[in-house]
Amino acid sequence: MGAEDVDNVEPNLPNIKRFLSIFKDVKRESRFRQEVLPKHRRLTFKLCASVAVAMPIFMLSDYMVVKPDSWGFFLVIQRLVQIGSCLVFLLIIPRIRSHLSYDTLLFSILFISFFLLELGSFTFVDDYALYALFDIIIMISLYASGILPVKLSLILCIYHTVVAIFIVVFVKILDTHEQIVMILGYSFSNCAGILLAIAQHRTARQEFLLKHSLREKTLQLRQLAYRDSLTNALNRRAFQDHFSDFERMALRMQGSQNGVYLIAADLDHFKLINDNFGHDVGDKVLVAFTALVESNIRPQDNVYRFGGEEFIIILQDCHKEIAVQRIDQIIHFLNENSLEIDELTKPVTCSFGITPILTTDTVDSVCIRADEALYIAKHNGRNQYIFDSGLDKNLNNEQAD
Repeated sequence: MGAEDVDNVEPNLPNIKRFLSIFKDVKRESRFRQEVLPKHRRLTFKLCASVAVAMPIFMLSDYMVVKPDSWGFFLVIQRLVQIGSCLVFLLIIPRIRSHLSYDTLLFSILFISFFLLELGSFTFVDDYALYALFDIIIMISLYASGILPVKLSLILCIYHTVVAIFIVVFVKILDTHEQIVMILGYSFSNCAGILLAIAQHRTARQEFLLKHSLREKTLQLRQLAYRDSLTNALNRRAFQDHFSDFERMALRMQGSQNGVYLIAADLDHFKLINDNFGHDVGDKVLVAFTALVESNIRPQDNVYRFGGEEFIIILQDCHKEIAVQRIDQIIHFLNENSLEIDELTKPVTCSFGITPILTTDTVDSVCIRADEALYIAKHNGRNQYIFDSGLDKNLNNEQAD
């Protein structure tokens, strides 16, 4: 989710349809449904398993309320079909990867279950009405669980209510009072279930928006914590957190011609720029230098501002000659222009210390080695680089031509 999603998190949540409790944005709704799919799969699996276990228990007492004719045999078959359907769905549910497939499967499960429940009611004695209580409990539980979209829940609600009322009025032998009670029970329980489904779906989407809003805010705070506010370059904290990745890459590349190179960079005479032209111009120099470095390294490479005019450049999976060539190119660009800053009358130069990250290095050891190479470049007249292979304790240095 981006900034638009965060901005839309308002108390009245205008991006959620009031009745159906779905996002108006189809793509966002699809993302939400895919995110909650694993949770709904687990819940549906448990419901099917519960029905498969509970149904044989119900069968032990069915004979007490079943008509003493051929319908009894039909009820046994109906129960076995329910158990078999649940077992089949238990095998299919874990394999579902699309929320559309899940909706289709679950709607089929519930439609078959409701249909079998309705057929089963024909087998009960005419004055037995307790089954209606179980129907009501099952319906409210299903609707309130939120495992089925409101639209499909509404279809099931209307279908089951109409069929159940038909059975109560035209099939069962009940007095008027019992009929009214059962009709009201089915009608109000279905309505209550739909209202619970609407509330549950709306709450789930509110949580989705708030969670993603929090995630976005966390990323923004992380961005602020890892970025220099002036140049937008990564900062020292980011470098320290990333260094373990550089160590692992150096270990993987051990023995190959490529490696991970750390370059310490320090702008020459930067204090004079601030003193002579002001800190505003100094800030422009830092921003322009960062942009120049970033334009001359690859997307997988990084530039870190350590503070003031000090920078660290990381070149990953890079050959030594390429690393040297890139730094040489940056020096060339610096000498050719004044970073396109009008206030400056002379080119801005920079000194560099280049060294590979060795498998034996720590964050301190490699930074010290790069700083020592940088110090030599400064001592030798600035506006150059010094390469330290790190293999010779006495500083195996190479100066650019």
